[in-house]
Amino acid sequence: MKKLLIASAIIAILAISCNHEFPDRKTKLTAVNQTFTTHGNLQVIGTQLSDGNGDPVQLRGMSTHGLQYRGDCYNEASLDLLTDDWGVDILRISMYVQEGGYEDDPVFFTKFVDSLVGECYDRGIYALIDWHMLHPGDPNANTALAKVFFEHVSEEHADKGNVLYEICNEPNNDNYTVAWPMIKNYAEEIIPIIRNNDPNSVIIVGTPEFASRPDWVIGDEINYDNLMYTMHFYAADPGQTDRMGYVSGAIAAGIPVFVTEFGTQDGWGDGENDFDMSQKWLNFLKEHKVSWCNWNYSDSDRSGAVWKEDTCPDGPWTHENLKVSGVFMKAHFKDEALWDYDLGSGTGSGTAYPPSGTVQTSSSTEEDPGFLPYPPTGTAQVSTAAAAGAGFDRSGTTLNLGASNGNVPNKLAFSKITEGSEATSLYFTVNFNSSTQGTAVFALGNSSADIFTNTAAYTNAEQEGLFGAIRFFVGNCCTNPEYRYEDAGSYFHREGDTDLFSRTVPLEVEIHCNNTASSKTYYRGISSYTIAPNSYHVVVNDQFVTYSGSPDLVSTGELENEGRIDAVLFTGSDSAGNTLDYSLSNIRLERIAQNN
Repeated sequence: MKKLLIASAIIAILAISCNHEFPDRKTKLTAVNQTFTTHGNLQVIGTQLSDGNGDPVQLRGMSTHGLQYRGDCYNEASLDLLTDDWGVDILRISMYVQEGGYEDDPVFFTKFVDSLVGECYDRGIYALIDWHMLHPGDPNANTALAKVFFEHVSEEHADKGNVLYEICNEPNNDNYTVAWPMIKNYAEEIIPIIRNNDPNSVIIVGTPEFASRPDWVIGDEINYDNLMYTMHFYAADPGQTDRMGYVSGAIAAGIPVFVTEFGTQDGWGDGENDFDMSQKWLNFLKEHKVSWCNWNYSDSDRSGAVWKEDTCPDGPWTHENLKVSGVFMKAHFKDEALWDYDLGSGTGSGTAYPPSGTVQTSSSTEEDPGFLPYPPTGTAQVSTAAAAGAGFDRSGTTLNLGASNGNVPNKLAFSKITEGSEATSLYFTVNFNSSTQGTAVFALGNSSADIFTNTAAYTNAEQEGLFGAIRFFVGNCCTNPEYRYEDAGSYFHREGDTDLFSRTVPLEVEIHCNNTASSKTYYRGISSYTIAPNSYHVVVNDQFVTYSGSPDLVSTGELENEGRIDAVLFTGSDSAGNTLDYSLSNIRLERIAQNN
């Protein structure tokens, strides 16, 4: 009987005449963005959102503003930019129930949602349909409307496979206390309607206190497959560490979490941005593979909107027209984290690898672990000299490396990183401890180069497959970075303009590489930087290493243009008297976006 009533209601509202018109959709035969093609229909396995093959996936996306407020922001040009240039995985379509939304014009807003779901499908990304209830704070107040709406959209889009459903945005204590059992009661009314039409889709259920308490679901979960629970946060609000604890506690108890909304500012989506806390959250979500959508993709006057006022509907959709929150968020789509080496993963066979009278090598892969923890992809290898210098010691997430004063240096190398790219960034932390003499070399290139795969030493001779290298000369008080360059077929190290760095403090090193024939842009926080073709930038503790005033350090050309950078080397120089001892941590690679 309820089913018949719902069907009758849908027929009635769709029969209502409506003065609003939508632009014709532009069907894309071949989407630039291949997120949905790659991952297929999603599922929830344990606490993890997973793709059609069962592999964990973290979706990163944007949320629309309320369609009744900023509907003119979602046209062909703006959506093309969001999917094809920014490279989002998912668009959250926020359909307010009240406040001039669905309740006022169900035909229009249902058509609007349908249209945007189709736009997402055409562009190869996922669509998250958000029933944006807010006032009143009890989702049960809108159960009848929700049944009509979700009956329609789940039937209309079931065959697409790219749709997720968020059935109650932010339950809250607007009029009275809304506890989890009340939300659960509402969800158990709506979920069967969706499941009847779209049996295997992912459904996301709101949690109490404005969707901030997924931990309150523990022990009282809803008994359906492919369910997740919401977490919302705004980084400038107090108590963010506690909120992270709510998420980690929920996950530890088996509750799948999806951050369907967050902002870099306060809970009103306005005020000063807290990018430091936002970055902590994004790192935390990455670590736990929790998917997220940022609020919001519009030109609202509040600081949480990524576009400056009056950008919609005609743009221009340029970098200059972004607010600082937009620059920050765009950077987190443009630079895709590829590879993060966890020295503390516990997969290695020991904590010490000392010299023993002969040259030794230990390689570690997921299939065949060795002394070191194995990397996400590729091979991690340590080599020790026969007798001279220290070997390796690992403590937690830090690896200590001693240089060798013999002919074969101690070295750490990573090779065959399958996600390597011709434009990539290397990050690591180095500490020269108590060393007062010696040199250390940090290099990148292709796995075809011997120095990344065997005991061959880094030298000033030509080394085919090497893209670039930085040598740190360490003295009594300071260390000075020098970069490798080629001059008439010979290879040298040249001091830059940069002043000496203290050797007694940790150095945060970044090497941003561009082995292509065109300029590339990368982001540091909310600032963008451009690397010249076949060049690289080196940043030490937020200070650029420059030569003659330019940060563009030219590659030696030992790696052919467009060759992939998929190998990294950390070593000491093979020279007498090199007693250098240093520590490494926080090693990771990130791709510099290829579409800029």
